Amino acid sequence: MLRVFHPGLGLKVGDEIVLAAAESTHLVRVRRARVGEKIEMLDGSGGSAEGVLMLANPKVARVKTEKVMRHPAPWPRVLAVGLPKGDGFTDIIRQATELGVTELQPLITTRTEIHLEGTRAERKLERWRAAALEACKQSGNPWLPQIHAPVALPQWMKSLPQKSGERRLVAALTSDAVPLSQLETREAKLKTVLAVGPEGDFSPEEYETLRKSGFIPIRLPGFVLRVETACVAGLTLTRGS
Repeated sequence: MLRVFHPGLGLKVGDEIVLAAAESTHLVRVRRARVGEKIEMLDGSGGSAEGVLMLANPKVARVKTEKVMRHPAPWPRVLAVGLPKGDGFTDIIRQATELGVTELQPLITTRTEIHLEGTRAERKLERWRAAALEACKQSGNPWLPQIHAPVALPQWMKSLPQKSGERRLVAALTSDAVPLSQLETREAKLKTVLAVGPEGDFSPEEYETLRKSGFIPIRLPGFVLRVETACVAGLTLTRGS
C-alpha cells in the first residue's frame, strides 16, 4: 500500500483530507498514484488511516478515509551513537526506525572523525529527520522517532537522570562485556538506552565514564562489527524488551 505522512490525523471514517504539497508531489509524481488507489496515512504519533485517493493532484492530493486506527506505543529504546564517517548515521536512522527505536542521539566522542557546527549541523539534522520520516513510510512504522542534535558524550551523560530506572547498555569489545542473555530478565522491562561507539570505539576513559553512569558492557554476536552493523545487532537483541 502507498503511504504518506499527515501529522495530527484526528480523523473519522468518511473524512476527506488534503495532503501537504510535498506529500502530494511525492505521491502523485514520484509514486505515480492514481485516483482510486488505496493510501495509508501515518501521523508519526501512533495514528494511521487507510483511505482512497480521490484527487491525484501533485500540489493538493485528496484522500477519503475508510478506516482509522491507533497503535500502542513502542517500548522506549534510545540509541546513542558515536557519529560514523560519511553518511553512515543516515543509514543507521533508517534501519533503527524500521526496528522501532524511539530516540536517536548522535554523539561526538574522542575518536569521532566527523564534526558538525552551525548551519552544517542544522542541515544535517534536517536531513536525518527526513530520513526517519521516509523510513516510517517505507516500513509502516506509525511512531516517528525523535532525532536529537549531536552533542559531546560528556554533555549527553550529564543530561541522563541520576536515578534512571533504565536499562543502560554499551556495545563493547572489552574483557568485562557479557552476552545480553546473561543479564537479569527483570531489567528487560525497563526503558533501554544502548550506546555504540564510533569507528575506533569509545576510549578507555569514555568506557569508564559510561560504567560509572550505570552502563553495562555487552558483547554482540559475531566478530568486530562496523558501527552500522553493531547498531542493528544491538537493537535487534533488545527489540520487544
